[in-house]
Amino acid sequence: MRDMSVIPIVIKGTKVALTPQQRENVPTYCKWICDPEVNAGLTDAGACVSIENEYEWYDSNVAKATGASVYFDIHEVSGMRLVGDCSLFDIDHAAGTAELGLIIGEKDCWNLGYATETVALLATYAFDVLGLGNVILHVYDFNEQAIAAYRKAGFREVGRRRGVRHGARIAQEVIMDIVPGEVAGLSN
Repeated sequence: MRDMSVIPIVIKGTKVALTPQQRENVPTYCKWICDPEVNAGLTDAGACVSIENEYEWYDSNVAKATGASVYFDIHEVSGMRLVGDCSLFDIDHAAGTAELGLIIGEKDCWNLGYATETVALLATYAFDVLGLGNVILHVYDFNEQAIAAYRKAGFREVGRRRGVRHGARIAQEVIMDIVPGEVAGLSN
């Protein structure tokens, strides 16, 4: 087990803390991606990558991240157990924009407010640290729990893309965004 005292906490809430992603966690990321319940709302739903592909993705994206992306692990504050990962990507400093993505991979952590606090922390990081002016995310309309979590954090629906294929179903992609001054969902 890794000594969590040597991994820097980048931003911390009352429920979750965000730390830089660690290569040693790749097997855990792979386990989450290959769990059909966990990846049901992801763009590549049903996809299960090999551990080699996940290491390759980590080495070419996270390890070599440029200013266009930042990647974090999500830990429970209590005990610092790894429960998910998240990122800001497609960061455009000139336009002041980024896209947000996250996964809460440990199913016993669902419906505990971790996603709400994570997106609020990421938005705060985007605005206060990166100096951005808008963060967007995409979520499928059937993922009602995620939509509720994002709303609770301050995100607003700005549009829908209809007729999007998601596995065997046709869904609507809900587009949500947030700007500085709208972040909620933090209890500190």
